[in-house]
Amino acid sequence: MKQMKWSLALLMFAVFAIAGCNTDENSMPEGKGRLNVHLTDAPFPIQLVSSTWVTIDRVEIRKTSDADAEEEDSSFMVIAEGEMEFDLLDLTNGITEQIASVDLEPGSYDMIRLRVVDSKVTLNNGEVYDLKVPSGSTSGLKIKIHPAIMIEAGQTSDVLLDFDVSKSFVAKGNVAAGNIIGFNFKPVVRGVYLGAAGRIQGSVKDSLDNPLENARVNLLIPENEIEPGMEEEDMILVSSFTDEMGNFKLIGLHEGTYTAVCVLTGFKNDTVFDIPVTAGASTTVNFELEAETTEP
Repeated sequence: MKQMKWSLALLMFAVFAIAGCNTDENSMPEGKGRLNVHLTDAPFPIQLVSSTWVTIDRVEIRKTSDADAEEEDSSFMVIAEGEMEFDLLDLTNGITEQIASVDLEPGSYDMIRLRVVDSKVTLNNGEVYDLKVPSGSTSGLKIKIHPAIMIEAGQTSDVLLDFDVSKSFVAKGNVAAGNIIGFNFKPVVRGVYLGAAGRIQGSVKDSLDNPLENARVNLLIPENEIEPGMEEEDMILVSSFTDEMGNFKLIGLHEGTYTAVCVLTGFKNDTVFDIPVTAGASTTVNFELEAETTEP
């Protein structure tokens, strides 16, 4: 059994400071490298929901060389076990929670499997919906890590699991009117090796330089990945809401050039094109929203 180290603590974007760097060699078995797994959330419309809870009781990882194993279960190894409950709405704007820290044999690892055993949503009016977890999620939700993680002896690497709440919890009823009668739950999670990722951060203000809270910043997938007939929501790679100071962060982004759209009720959308993202670096993008005018 490989040595496991547990740590459940809220982490800000400091994970980038340790990704791929040497760690304390005295606490790491000789000839092994350490992997930390962090959970975050692509946000759900906060005007409707106060909390979105998921319970995970097992985290597993697959070594790339074992991908073609005849017995699929034998190709995964457990790296964390025991019930862990998270309110995904707490994990926004660059906040993550470490759900596993384990010492592994050097090599390439390309997939993580999460076992989701429970989920519930609480609305702002206090209504609680206990959701049915799809059978595939209870046996294990497979998450491809892109690019694959390369574990090296004496080094620490980090992988981010971005749980997309807006796609995972689909509201039923007249959502526009605030009349929700339930949710369909189908977990959607992307896996990112943070050692090869960058981030975008910035602020959203109005034309008078006042910060705007709860503005949604959507980062679109690269143009060459957009397919004919693709729904607008499917073009969103990741999104974030601004805090009370109008600030936002988008983390775990692959290198490339992106387009970001800022949306807030009562204001005209603002779009910024050709945003460069470089591994290990932060790009600043600021939005200025113009208030919509109502015709008399």
